[in-house]
Amino acid sequence: MRYKAQAIVLAIILVMLPAIHLEVQSSDDSWLLVVDGRPVDVAGLFSQFHAQVTRRCDKVKSIHSEDPLHGDVLRVIRHYSPPDSLSLHIVGISQLENWVITQVKFQHLNDAVVLLNTTSQGLKLVHNGIWSGSTHPHYPEPVIRRYLESRIPGVPKDLIGCFAYRD
Repeated sequence: MRYKAQAIVLAIILVMLPAIHLEVQSSDDSWLLVVDGRPVDVAGLFSQFHAQVTRRCDKVKSIHSEDPLHGDVLRVIRHYSPPDSLSLHIVGISQLENWVITQVKFQHLNDAVVLLNTTSQGLKLVHNGIWSGSTHPHYPEPVIRRYLESRIPGVPKDLIGCFAYRD
């Protein structure tokens, strides 16, 4: 009988201890695990891992500063919302087919991730294809991917999947 009581007490402790310290919280179209009041983005961690394992980046091209497309991206974004957009610094540009994704930093604006599309009229910003702000406490890449994919259904999954946010 003594061992049965100990097993019951142990089971109660194993159930109650996590319940005291853990909580699941809905946040920004995802969820967070709150451990002793501190948010942990477990869903973002799994999403990051899934993206790294499943993405196919062999067709995604990195654009470097000497590429003419780099200058076009710079020009288009600078003209989007001057004068603040004039201080932009491009962190990275990737291209797949006629789609371009770029991460930019500004002196007085929040960092942004911008989708552009090449048309017969030239390079254009995609309507609703701009993410800007903070993702804290979430991992940035899953939040930005969800945001852009939900607003731009035609964007290639491989381009979005291969996007790597850089601080």
